[in-house]
Amino acid sequence: MRPRVYAVLLVVAWFAAQAAAQVTVEDEIITDEVSVFDAKAVKERNIIAAMGLSLALPGMGHYYIDRPKSAYVYLSVDLASFFGALVFYGVAETQEKNARSFASSAAMIRRAPSGDAYWRHVGAHMDAEAYNESVELSRGSADNLYKDPENWWRWADKEQQDEYNKLRQKARDFRVASSFFVGALVVNRILSTIDIRVFRKKALSSGIRAEATLAPDVNGAGLTLRADF
Repeated sequence: MRPRVYAVLLVVAWFAAQAAAQVTVEDEIITDEVSVFDAKAVKERNIIAAMGLSLALPGMGHYYIDRPKSAYVYLSVDLASFFGALVFYGVAETQEKNARSFASSAAMIRRAPSGDAYWRHVGAHMDAEAYNESVELSRGSADNLYKDPENWWRWADKEQQDEYNKLRQKARDFRVASSFFVGALVVNRILSTIDIRVFRKKALSSGIRAEATLAPDVNGAGLTLRADF
């Protein structure tokens, strides 16, 4: 009887050992995916929020996705463009005021109506009478005539009129320069947003991941590397 008992005990022990080994393997393979180099560098970041931040203020979106160098570049360009637009616009307004002040004094304007059209007419005609005649000859509306003597002007000579027009041209040139800086603000926002989108696509198209898996032909757990390029 004893040999049979020993045989049964050996069989039971063998099955117990196999069960224990199986339990150990199961414990090892129950794991989450492990990322060595996560291609999705912004996996916990909202890419839409980053793009929105870049539209609002270039550089902030890049800072949000941990790209400080790019953030510094875009932010610097935006600040320089903003101050450039502001400065040139201020100079243009100053030049325009100087031109109008010069015309009021040299052409003896007592009261100027509102609007830029009046100042264009002052630069285009030697006096209000010449302007009114040109409107009548072209059969323009009577509402376009300057009937109030306080709105009339008269240049003493062509040189004064030319000087006034030069001042006005300088004001226009500075306005054009200011508009270029405003355009740079718009372009900088577009480029920074596109840059974030391109970076996101590149991040999703390449990377290496490590996963703990159970190979079907191996007794135990295995580590599988997956690379996407």
